[in-house]
Amino acid sequence: MDNLLASLDSALGLLLLAALAFGDTLIGVGFFIFGEVAFLAAGAAITTNALYLPAIVVLVAAWAGDVTSYAIGRKYGARMSTRYLKRLKRRQAWRRAQSELRKRGEVFVVVSRFLGPVAWVTPFLAGTLGMPPRRFVPAAALGVLLGVGQFLVYGAIGGHLIGSFLPFVMDHLAVIALVASMLISSIYVWRRSERATWVKALKAVTMASAVFLTSNLIYFFVLNSHTVPDAPRTTFDTVCHAADGPFVVGAGQTSLHLPQPVNVILISDAPGSALMDDLGWHRNKTFTHNDISFTNYLSLLLQSTPPVSELYLDGIPADSAHQLPGTIKVREHIRWWDMGAGVHFGAISKTDEIAIKYYSHLPVLLHDIDPQVDASRALLAEQLASMPDYQVLGHASLAPPVSDDVVADYETDGDILVLAESSATMPANLLDCLQIAPLQERA
Repeated sequence: MDNLLASLDSALGLLLLAALAFGDTLIGVGFFIFGEVAFLAAGAAITTNALYLPAIVVLVAAWAGDVTSYAIGRKYGARMSTRYLKRLKRRQAWRRAQSELRKRGEVFVVVSRFLGPVAWVTPFLAGTLGMPPRRFVPAAALGVLLGVGQFLVYGAIGGHLIGSFLPFVMDHLAVIALVASMLISSIYVWRRSERATWVKALKAVTMASAVFLTSNLIYFFVLNSHTVPDAPRTTFDTVCHAADGPFVVGAGQTSLHLPQPVNVILISDAPGSALMDDLGWHRNKTFTHNDISFTNYLSLLLQSTPPVSELYLDGIPADSAHQLPGTIKVREHIRWWDMGAGVHFGAISKTDEIAIKYYSHLPVLLHDIDPQVDASRALLAEQLASMPDYQVLGHASLAPPVSDDVVADYETDGDILVLAESSATMPANLLDCLQIAPLQERA
């Protein structure tokens, strides 16, 4: 949208605006040209791209169209009026303009700009009736300034609203389409049913639910919705750069996607999946890294190891996801991202229920997490205590705490569990640069 409005400042864009504005006020063709499009676009360009030249161009062109129609009227008015006034609508506008113009002169030239079809014939009629140019030309300029100016204001306001809401609409277009489909289909079923009110309501809810579930099935198993994005990946040059974060992940990039915390850092030459294999965690399939059919999904569901939904760290999905044995409803989960320099970020939490959540582009049925994510972090620390090839360095104070009154899926003290492979190379100032305090000091 911004690029389209920006193009109005080009020679071709200005010529097109001028042609529309001029044609809108020119006798004969003004009936067929909607100059309002040019006026609104020029107004929108002011607020969206800070372009003022298009507004000046349409004002001058519209005034030039009025003056041209006036000149044509002075020379050819008597002959042309009979040719162009065959339609009833045009004859009515002509008679009204003629009567008012004789009574009010310049005032009517200005006011006619707000009278729809009357504005198309007033300049021509003023010339036909012999209004002196010294009276018509300034009156036409004021009429254009006010009449066209109102559309410039409307366009400027619309451009501001578009600039504010268009990004939101584009980010959530799929959600808007889904909600509209659910609403339209349920209303249709309601209106078509002639049974009792509770039956109509049941049918409407059933239809809306069917649309919702169908959209979920299509999204996950038909569309190619989980292609790994071609985006720059955050990487670290040294272990100490891990202090720069980011320390939140989410199911999408907008403010409506509730975040989850990065609460584990692993320093190891091997990926996070190697640690989870040593601990005996099950590796989950994900929609980004695995080709999962609906029958495959059902099979995994029966084994209580269904694919996990994607979480994104700076737009990048996790490299691996793992779980401890559990039920469909309650399981410990962790996802890992390779950040470079032997650093791996992890997000660990426990699922505790199935809910409708905003995921990537749609509201879908997903597991919700237990808000006490610090308990899951502590569980991992306990497991690592018995692993000779790994050590728990302590807690890093790198992320702010999140309380239960904040709009999020969790609450936490903000500390990040720092783990290290015993053979990993670590800088001498590691404890200081990551602000690590040993676990016993946190007790």
